[in-house]
Formats: sequence, C-alpha cells, structure tokens
Amino acid sequence: AGLERRGELARLTMTMRGGDRPKAAHVEFSNVSVMPRSMWEPWLLFRKPLEGRVQDNLRKWGTGGFRRVSADQPFGDVIESGPTRPTERKIASHPSLKPQSFLRKVVRGVLPLGEGVVADPFAGSGSTLAAAEAVGYQSIGVERDLTYFELARGAIPHLSALLVDTAREPQLK
Repeated sequence: AGLERRGELARLTMTMRGGDRPKAAHVEFSNVSVMPRSMWEPWLLFRKPLEGRVQDNLRKWGTGGFRRVSADQPFGDVIESGPTRPTERKIASHPSLKPQSFLRKVVRGVLPLGEGVVADPFAGSGSTLAAAEAVGYQSIGVERDLTYFELARGAIPHLSALLVDTAREPQLK
C-alpha cells in the first residue's frame, strides 16, 4: 500500500492468551503455567513515507509525527489499558473490541496537529471510528464482513457518546 512501518505500541493489558495450568492436571501441577501469561498486545504503526523532513510534512500535510500528551509528556510507545467495559460490550459485541479509553488515546496521538482523517482498514465494530468521532476527528473505515459493517453502523454513535473518565483510567507513559 506504499506505507512505511513507523513503530510499535504496546498495549499493557491482561489478555486471555496463555498462562493457565495444564488442562485436567491443574491440581497435580498447581504451580505450573503452560506458557507465560500475555500481559501486552502489540500494535504496529504505519504512515505514508515522508516528503523531506518531518517539519516539512507537518507544514504541508499536518502529519508525520505524534501528538504529545501534554507539553511535558511525549506520546509514548506503552499504553496501559484496562479491559473493555461491559457497557461497551453491550453496544458492540465484537470478539476483539478494544476499550474507548485506550482507543481515544491512540487516535488523538496519530494526528499530531489535530487535523486530518483517521483511516481504519479493519473497522470491525467501528470502535476506532467512534474514538475518532469522540475526540473530534474525521475518520473512514473499511469492513468486508457485512455483519460487522452493520454492527459498526449501529455502534459508532453510541460508543462515541460514552463518557470516558481518563482520570480513573490508566494513563499514557
């Protein structure tokens, strides 16, 4: 697609993958995990190749970097994230639904000047598109599964309207 890999994010969260005891032998081997418990999820970041320097692209296109969390805090590559709240799961029952508290931090960061369009090529439940709407960004999503496309159409306005208490949610590092 002509994009370059820009880096990775690590979403720190307890996932369901791995770490439990041996099946049908959990009492006998109560101190054994079958594999390390996954406590992070990798997210790859891509962008269009730069034309010249970052500052040239920021001036011309408004892109090329990440929006800082604050004047004193850069956008970090590790984001703590709680599990998706039951309220969100009721709105969009998608098997890999990510929490709005996490997605809004990521979406806010990918448009460094707060201008542009967030593109989600695997829209699923529409949660990334909802996060973009919640932070005031335009977005476009692609979803090839008609069931999830319809789910997203119904879920986006409700997910974007949710209030996310970022003071009580894990923060960017």
